[in-house]
Amino acid sequence: MTPRSQALLISAFAVVGFFGLRALPDTQCAFLHADHQPVIVDGVEFCGVNEEANFYSPKALQFPVELTVALSEDGAKGELRLIKEDGLSYYAHEVAVSHTQKIHLHLRQLGGVRAYAHLHPVPTDDGSWRFDVPVGLRGAALEAYVDFADARTSRVMLAQAGTKAGMAPAGLAAEHRNVIVAMEASTLKAGASATLRVRLSGPEGKPLKLMPIMGALGHAVVFSADRPFAGYAHMHPTLEGGEYDPNPALSFRLRLPPPGTYDFWLNLNDGREELLRTTLVVTP
Repeated sequence: MTPRSQALLISAFAVVGFFGLRALPDTQCAFLHADHQPVIVDGVEFCGVNEEANFYSPKALQFPVELTVALSEDGAKGELRLIKEDGLSYYAHEVAVSHTQKIHLHLRQLGGVRAYAHLHPVPTDDGSWRFDVPVGLRGAALEAYVDFADARTSRVMLAQAGTKAGMAPAGLAAEHRNVIVAMEASTLKAGASATLRVRLSGPEGKPLKLMPIMGALGHAVVFSADRPFAGYAHMHPTLEGGEYDPNPALSFRLRLPPPGTYDFWLNLNDGREELLRTTLVVTP
């Protein structure tokens, strides 16, 4: 190979690498978008008009991080580590703040009532991150998904793992104060860009005043109800109007995953945090 050919080949690899890095996920609003332009209203962040979330399997994307999760025998306490390619753990100073938190941990029960929790582990001096497991998830087989931002590169990293521990009973259904009245989708076709509009109501139809939670008016997560460990999507609302109505509505933009049935979980705050679930059925 001539020096000129070698130079051209190296340049081609550099260009491919550059655009590959640009394509890596950088925010929960804009996975696979290099340009994140949130809308800020009274200190509350909404996703930009051209941003949408995607449904991902972190293992399939092969991020350079491995998630390990260990639970205590009674299932009440948990500890995770984020292992880099060099075998070292991510310490607190290596993780940036994203939506008011350093690590977003999504714990989802497999089977049963399919309970879910959105947690924020606390760092320790030895590189581990600790958390309390909600009662309804103790003793159950769990999927664990983590998203966080590398402080050096500002890129969002995703990881997933499975875990189970403890003899405590699981499957306790949560009691809800507020309700999802309906979820309207602009399309349900797999692979299409959809706007999911979630209409909400307070107890017995009373007004519901949404308050910020982790810097947004809500956080939504989508899991497959059909296939364990298929992946997840983590979304924040866009500003569509109606967010502060007596019976408010939150809109999320998502490139729809493959056909199937999905659990749509909404984390909201009306003075107390609450998790609500509805079903999303994606068609071929």
